[in-house]
Amino acid sequence: MPKRPDEREPRGDVVIRLDTPEELFAADPRSLLFGSRRLESGVEELVDLFLAMKKKVRTRRIVLEMAGECSPELVASLEGSLRRYCRLRIERAKRQGAVIWRSGMRALVSGSLLFFVGVVLSFGFTRPGEDEFWAELLGNGVFLVVAWVGLWYPLDLLFIARQPVKREIRVLTELLRLPVVVQSQGAATPGDATVAS
Repeated sequence: MPKRPDEREPRGDVVIRLDTPEELFAADPRSLLFGSRRLESGVEELVDLFLAMKKKVRTRRIVLEMAGECSPELVASLEGSLRRYCRLRIERAKRQGAVIWRSGMRALVSGSLLFFVGVVLSFGFTRPGEDEFWAELLGNGVFLVVAWVGLWYPLDLLFIARQPVKREIRVLTELLRLPVVVQSQGAATPGDATVAS
């Protein structure tokens, strides 16, 4: 059985191969007609690779391999723009998390009302002396489900829906700490493990 990428190469470099500097942030599917190997931007591939890793990031560095020569200006530009992207995406993820939290709190108000109404009606139909058919159908069925559905959505927003956003923030924060190496393709250090496109 093949191992997952995080098990195969736990401490290797993550290598992203780019034909042009622009591919770090944008990939045009039309360029596939001319031999491009990229369907998504390099930075999206990079983030996806780290999100897919099971454990805390244990990679030594991020390697951006360019098809052509790498001038010092290009190296500085790519490294700076990658770090800027991570910081901006962290800010966006925090805003998304806050929106989900506020939505959950608003839903909790109406959901709690629905829960209360459902429980009261369920109790009303399951009192002694009520018709057994309606007690089962409405008391132990419909209204009990309505009560739990009233709380499920807000609880899902507050405790489950925010988990992917939190993981994204953790990964992007880790990416900010890792060293970034920009080099020409074929200049990789021998023996380095790679996870690449």
